[in-house]
Order: sequence, then C-alpha cells, then structure tokens
Amino acid sequence: MRRSDIVGDCPHPRGRARASVVLGLATLLGLACRPDDPPADKPVPPDSPASSLTVYRFARVVTAPHQVVEGGAVVVDGKRFHGVLAAGEALPAGAEIVDYTRYTAIPGLIDAHTHITFCWDPAWGERAPHDPFQIAQSKAQLQPLVAANARTLLSLGVTTIRDLGSDNMLDLETGRKIEAGELVGPRIFGAGDGVWSSRLAPKESNRPGQADGPEQIAATVRREIDAGVHVVKLWASTGSDDDLTGERTYSYEEIKAAVDVAHARGIPVAVHDTLGVVTDDIVRAGADSVEHPRHLSPETLAAMRERGVAYVPTIHHNHYYRDNIDRFGFSPDKRAAFDAFIADNVATARAAHAAGVSIVMGSDAVYTAFDQSTRELDVFVRDVGMTPMEALATATTNAAKLLRIDDRLGAIRPAYLADFVVLDGDLSQIDHIHNVVAVVKEGAVVFEKSAASH
Repeated sequence: MRRSDIVGDCPHPRGRARASVVLGLATLLGLACRPDDPPADKPVPPDSPASSLTVYRFARVVTAPHQVVEGGAVVVDGKRFHGVLAAGEALPAGAEIVDYTRYTAIPGLIDAHTHITFCWDPAWGERAPHDPFQIAQSKAQLQPLVAANARTLLSLGVTTIRDLGSDNMLDLETGRKIEAGELVGPRIFGAGDGVWSSRLAPKESNRPGQADGPEQIAATVRREIDAGVHVVKLWASTGSDDDLTGERTYSYEEIKAAVDVAHARGIPVAVHDTLGVVTDDIVRAGADSVEHPRHLSPETLAAMRERGVAYVPTIHHNHYYRDNIDRFGFSPDKRAAFDAFIADNVATARAAHAAGVSIVMGSDAVYTAFDQSTRELDVFVRDVGMTPMEALATATTNAAKLLRIDDRLGAIRPAYLADFVVLDGDLSQIDHIHNVVAVVKEGAVVFEKSAASH
C-alpha cells in the first residue's frame, strides 16, 4: 500500500489555524472542527442539531468485534459518535454525507505495547554504525523521528498507543503535543522511564527509573505518576532485543509495592517478564498485564483469567528481530534462538486463547518496525488460531479495557470518541485490516490514502 501524506488533527484549543491543505480535506469530508464541538469529556446530547452532523455511509460497520451493521452509516457530531444507522434508515436532515459505500468501518485500533521514541536515524542507512541500542540520541535528533513514527502508526489505523518505556519522558511530551494539535499522531498512554532494577544487564542500568527494594520502588512509582505517566511499566526480568533470557530482577514484594502505589493513584501496571518465570508473582501482586512471556503454565493461565490479568505476547516483535539480524549486528546463531522463542510464544498464546485469558495486541515496535505494527494480528489468526473478529478484539475492546478507556474508546458507540478506520475489504480475512483507505481520529481525518491508489 502506498501512503499519502498524513493530515492534521483538529486543533486544540479550538480556534487554532490549520494548514490550507488540511482545511480543504476536512471541508471535503465534512470534518472541519466546529466552534460548537462538544467538550471531549462530555457525551453528545441526543438532540444535537442535524446541521452539526456528518454521516459516513459504508458497505458495513463493525461497531465492535462480532457486531456488524450491513449497509450501515456512522453519524459523527464533532469529536464524538452520535450513532450508527441501519441500512435504509433515514439520514438526518441537513447532515453532511460522505460516501464510503465501497468500504468497511472498524473502530480505531489500539497498540498496547510500543516504544515510539526508539528511533532509527535514516543517516544510519541499512545498518547502524554501532549497536543502535547503545547509541545516544539527543532530544533534538529524536523529535522529528518520533513524529514520523507517530504518523506511520496512524496510517495503519492505530489511533491509540500504550508506550511502555521512553528515555527522558519523551513519550509523555510527544503525547501532550499531539493532544494540543502541535503534532499529528495517536493518543499516547505513556509509561515514561519505567521502573528498573540494578540487577538488569549493565546496558539497562544507570538510567532514570532505576530502583531496588520496596521502599525505593514505591518512591520511584510516585515520582513517575507525579510526572504524568498513564501506566507504570515494571521490568521484572532480563530479556530485550537479542537477549532472550528471563532472569528474575524483582521479587514479589517489590512488584507488589509498585502495584499498590500505582493502583492507589488509579494507574494501571504493566510488567515485563520475558520467559514467564515471574508471572505467578506478577498475577498474585495484582498487576494489569504481563508482557512477552514465553512459557505460562495452565495454572498460571487460569489465575490470569480469574484475576483479569491481560496477556500481551508481542510475538511479531521477535519475527522482526529474526528478519533483521544483519541490520542489528546480532550473531547469526540468534536466528535459531528467535525461531525457538517464537514457537514457544505462539504455543503459549494458543493455550491462553483456549483458556479464555484476555489477549491484547502489542507490537513492541522499535526502530524500523512501526510500519509492521498491526502484523501481530496476522500472527494471531495464522498461528494462534483466532478468527479475524477475535483478533480485532485484541486491538479494540480488549485493549481498551486494559487501558481503562473502554468507556470512550475501542468501539463505535454513541458518545464515544469518533475514532474509526476505513478499510477496503469485509474483514473475512485478516489481510483486509491492512487495506487502510482513511483514518479518522476524534472526528478529524488524520490519514487518507491517495485517490490514485484505491
């Protein structure tokens, strides 16, 4: 798919000037910001005047996984959904009409594990001059690269991300700029620096967020929350890039200290555990999700289902590393190691799916992988055995519940924020989810594929 230029969000606060090309596109599609847009924190009143409405007509509307309105139409009022019309239902008088009757609408996608500030400098070419994980990049170098990653995610239909680890709180800064209309990208639920142990490998040590012992961890979590994080990320094991180990770095008491402080402040907790050796303690401590684990026992899966702990397997992430061994300078023998890890990861995800554990899509995208972020859904269908609708749930309803935003995102419902993706295809095959024609976020067109390519 060839991508067109990304276009801008509606400005916030209201009244900020938009570039003429964005105004033209917004006017064409009936999406220009209006002075009477409702505040983002209030539902749309049911008696909104028809003149403020925009109606998008589709071949089908997937309002949520397994919920399809054939021949339906999506009605948007400002930044929020007003409702969904059934086929043949009368359109509101005076509303703007946008004809997408060749296409399918789905809710905006959520990627629950990214590292948007881990950037590949184009000057490196096909291979970094040194280990890219060790190259220090200044904020000035990173900012345009982070902005490019954000635009790439939007072009895939990803309108929300949970970013689980960023140097110098750059994910939070980027999220604020997107919210203010200064940058175009998905909304970001960021973890800032995350919480690290000195027991990690040397290359992961001496970074902001490092803490050992329950008291120090609790203090660090409080500091991160005060800095504005939306989720606390805890690294409870080793394992990253070509390091496929998973040695414990935090005890149950240390994990519990982080969870208790975060939950007391209304903040969810995501915990890294590469092999799964810490997951029983992660579940017992009450964390919200466990990231990556290679092996999980039936007993652990049962506990996760019972306690509502989500599993974010990030399987495609290791496909990416395996396929880019030369680019990253990994040892050639790592290919077999990645293949073995992937096979175990898939088997665990299959078992988790069969056990009824909530599985959530997380790409763990880094460097040049952002244009592959929704390929995890292919893995879920092809290898894990999900249906396309079940895979869609991992990136919509399941993900929204994990992020605690299922009262306003993850589905096409009245008063929810108007995030939706226009697809060429009926989603009978998961490949159709990659046929993105346009993306709307909070009622504004933020991506549109060029007319010549669809």
